[in-house]
Amino acid sequence: MQELAIAVGVILKADVPIGESVTIMGEPSQLSRMILNLVTNGIYYTPSGGMIIVTLNYTEYHALIRVQDTGIGIAPEEQTRIFDRFYRVQSDRSRGTGGAGLGLSIAAAIAHTHRGNLKVQSQLGQGSLFIIELPLN
Repeated sequence: MQELAIAVGVILKADVPIGESVTIMGEPSQLSRMILNLVTNGIYYTPSGGMIIVTLNYTEYHALIRVQDTGIGIAPEEQTRIFDRFYRVQSDRSRGTGGAGLGLSIAAAIAHTHRGNLKVQSQLGQGSLFIIELPLN
């Protein structure tokens, strides 16, 4: 994803603990797809000069993957629907990003399939934070 981020002038960082092991049960290709969907959205909706940070943490029972961007943000009234299939926020419909409105619904479905969940915290003009919570093995 680094090449795409560089192409649009966005900084992409990862904050992953070195030397610590976090193990979850799951289908690697699907888990990768879930994270890639979130990072791709962050890249598309973050203006040039912005940043996306992917962080891995864990608690006693869960792995926590956070994808935070400094993008355009999501209005509170839109946040309840962004995980619905084919839903695109109103401001997105006028942007040249394309997409069918499936990325976030696919990411949420993958999280649920792995007995986890996907949440969002966002403010217009302030960016978004997507939090994936998956049970540890």
